[in-house]
Amino acid sequence: MRFRIFSLVKHATEPNVVTFQVENIRNISRGGLAFFTEQEIEEGAVLRLYFLPPNCEKPVTARGKVVRCPQVIKNGKIFELGVQFLDVSEDAKLAIQELEDFFLKKQKKIQL
Repeated sequence: MRFRIFSLVKHATEPNVVTFQVENIRNISRGGLAFFTEQEIEEGAVLRLYFLPPNCEKPVTARGKVVRCPQVIKNGKIFELGVQFLDVSEDAKLAIQELEDFFLKKQKKIQL
């Protein structure tokens, strides 16, 4: 289950994790996240990720593999990067689980 959050992700391609880019997260799930970027990144590339879930006080870490990078705005050269988590810190797992629980409860209230 993917859900939207208003947060940023800082990412760099491994093994050169010196230059980081900061982007807005589009959505997140237990399995990965998606964000928009002006930089096309090859499928299969491994990224180091730092992001701040809205229910956390400090950034959490993860590594992920790029599984898709379609161009979504032709003239503006914007890509939607889909990243599958490879390694996720325990803090990140807990934060994502709490967010998922929150959104599921919220969705049930709306349906009632």
